[in-house]
Amino acid sequence: MARSQLLRNAVSGKESLESILLRLKVILSDLKNDHIMNWVNGELEGYKDINFLPPYRIFMGSITGTYLVNFTTKYTDQPVPLQFLISKEQVDELSTIKMTDGIGTIQNIVQSRKRENYVRVIPTEYCHAISKDEFQIAGMEVKVPSNRLDGIVSQVKTKLVDVILELEKQFDNLDELDIRPQIEKNNSASNIITIIENIIYDDSVRIGDKNNLKKSSLGHLWGKNKE
Repeated sequence: MARSQLLRNAVSGKESLESILLRLKVILSDLKNDHIMNWVNGELEGYKDINFLPPYRIFMGSITGTYLVNFTTKYTDQPVPLQFLISKEQVDELSTIKMTDGIGTIQNIVQSRKRENYVRVIPTEYCHAISKDEFQIAGMEVKVPSNRLDGIVSQVKTKLVDVILELEKQFDNLDELDIRPQIEKNNSASNIITIIENIIYDDSVRIGDKNNLKKSSLGHLWGKNKE
């Protein structure tokens, strides 16, 4: 069977992932599945609800900052020994990066010279709230490992290819961007929906469970990205 142009473009890397996703969105919309469309729209526009954030977009960063010890010694852009101020669970939560940006934005970061300096800024009010007299934190940020950004791009590309391969097994002429007649004729949507959901979420999300990812109690504290 001849491969679709959509698959060729996804593999070749000559087109942006956004372009591939947009065409795939038209095809996948015929499946009428919210979980699948949440993923497509999240990768295109950014994830507005972290409950639908895929596991490959969640990872640990390293916290650095500027702080003053015993009113005498100042440290700048150094690892912050937070274990003396908050619990390990809080440190882990604070260190956790949840990348909600669209894949186009992430690709732009990866391709820029600022990729090694991409951070999430921790608001000043939080830094002050956990400071003590002998340990004053002026500011902190969570550095995002550039290899994890590469990993997100790689994961999305791999998933796109896997999804298209599965669609090719079930449907003809994907390049026409219309599989609805074939779905209606063969009543073949349910099986491919399950397969695609598993590809997207790595079998880690129980479909129908809106609490697939626990909301962070620190989520409202995040400031802007700093590039």
